[in-house]
Amino acid sequence: MVLVLPNFDRSLGFVLADITRLTRKEFDRRVRPLHLTRAQWLFLYYAARQPGCTQAELADAMQMQKITVGRQAARLLRAGWIVRSDHAEDRRAYRLHLSAKAERIVAQLAEIATQLREDYLRGLPTARRTALLNDLLHIKANLQRMELAAKKTSRVHESI
Repeated sequence: MVLVLPNFDRSLGFVLADITRLTRKEFDRRVRPLHLTRAQWLFLYYAARQPGCTQAELADAMQMQKITVGRQAARLLRAGWIVRSDHAEDRRAYRLHLSAKAERIVAQLAEIATQLREDYLRGLPTARRTALLNDLLHIKANLQRMELAAKKTSRVHESI
C-alpha cells in the first residue's frame, strides 16, 4: 500500500502556521531595539486591548495559566509598565492598566506591526486584502461556533 500524503505546502492549516511563525519571528526582530521580551510585549498588547481587565481575564485572553500571568504582572508592575487598581466587586482581584510609559511602547509596537503588515501584504491589491481578511474572519467565526457547540455538548454530558 502506498501512503499518499496531502500537499502540506498548500494546506491552509500549515500555511497559516508558517505565516504566524514567520510573522512572529520578524516582529521579534523588529522590536528587539525596544528591549522587551515576547512575553512582555504580548502581555502589554493584551492589556492594551482590555483596559481594566483582571489578571484572570488576561490569562484567559492569552490562553495562559493564571499563575504565569500573575508573575509577569508582578514583574511589569515593579518595572513601572502597568498599574493596578482595586476591583469594585472583588477585593481579591485588581484591575490592570498600562502606565504612560507602557502606552508609549504599545504605540511603538502598533507602528511596527502596521509597517510589518504593509511589508508582508505588499503586492496584494486593497480589494484582495479586504477579501482575504473577510474570508479569514469567516473561518474564525466558524471555528468559534464549533468551540461553543463543543462546550455546550460537554456541559450536557457532564450533567448526565
